[in-house]
Amino acid sequence: MPTNLTEFADDTAFERYLLDRATPLLPRPQGASVIELGEAGSFGVNVTPATVYVSAGDSTSSPGSQLSADDIRPLLFGAAWKVLDLLCELALEQAGVAQNQGWRYTIAFKVGKATSGSVAPTLPFDSRTDLWARIMGVYASTEELRNSLVHRRLVINSATGDISGAGLPGQTTPAPVTADEQSAFCQVAVGVAEAVINSTLPTRRADQLAWALDQLTSHHGQPSIGASPVQGLIPRVVVHASPGPSHDLTLDFTDIGNRARAAVQGVSHYDVEIRLPGSRVLVGALEDAPPGQATFSLANPPSWLRWI
Repeated sequence: MPTNLTEFADDTAFERYLLDRATPLLPRPQGASVIELGEAGSFGVNVTPATVYVSAGDSTSSPGSQLSADDIRPLLFGAAWKVLDLLCELALEQAGVAQNQGWRYTIAFKVGKATSGSVAPTLPFDSRTDLWARIMGVYASTEELRNSLVHRRLVINSATGDISGAGLPGQTTPAPVTADEQSAFCQVAVGVAEAVINSTLPTRRADQLAWALDQLTSHHGQPSIGASPVQGLIPRVVVHASPGPSHDLTLDFTDIGNRARAAVQGVSHYDVEIRLPGSRVLVGALEDAPPGQATFSLANPPSWLRWI
């Protein structure tokens, strides 16, 4: 039972590794796209046509006898359910919620709390309670499918990949989960775990989590958020910048974004790479940049940028 983030990370390490390999929240591109925008910064702007470099690859080839994610999707569903189950435990521990009997939370206790909306969100979902409510809802609604997988009988439709469970005598048969819903469920689990462990939820991950949760509306029972999936490669937008005498940097991120979209269209997101003199490089997600022109100190860059 995890009582802190370190224990949660350790207790879910194998499942997160498996899910991230098989059903990553953000798809891994088979190749790269680099947009060179030239000079931009505090001292002069050289507006030149963007140069785009694209490389493609294929990592899907594997011997036909090997297992694929499709072959073991029901087991991935079980791994994802465990991650959400431990997340619920962590949230209850952090909120100081105790059971009446025993020191371990029973699944029935946890699911009851999740169903009633009594599981307080962990960071960073305190600011995205709409996502948290749906996460706890889909966790609770799939309890009997998990129980069927672990304790009873799980039926797999070989033609569609849908899974169906077997309820206890007198209970309603749990709703089946389609193959696409299983994949979305797995993406939710690995995405929310990553956000909780790192205590941050960038825009890109929040949007993709919202989209995955929209695929599960029939299970969490809440309205669709209306999110869109990540599409295409995520290009890397390279700008070369020179700071001012006070080591401040001024960049027009609206202009950078417009030029990037003009160079490479049909994609959802762009990464930005700011190359400075002395081989210093700042990187971040362009959608997290402020609109318009922004000035910041290189000694204390904004949180959405990091040094590499």
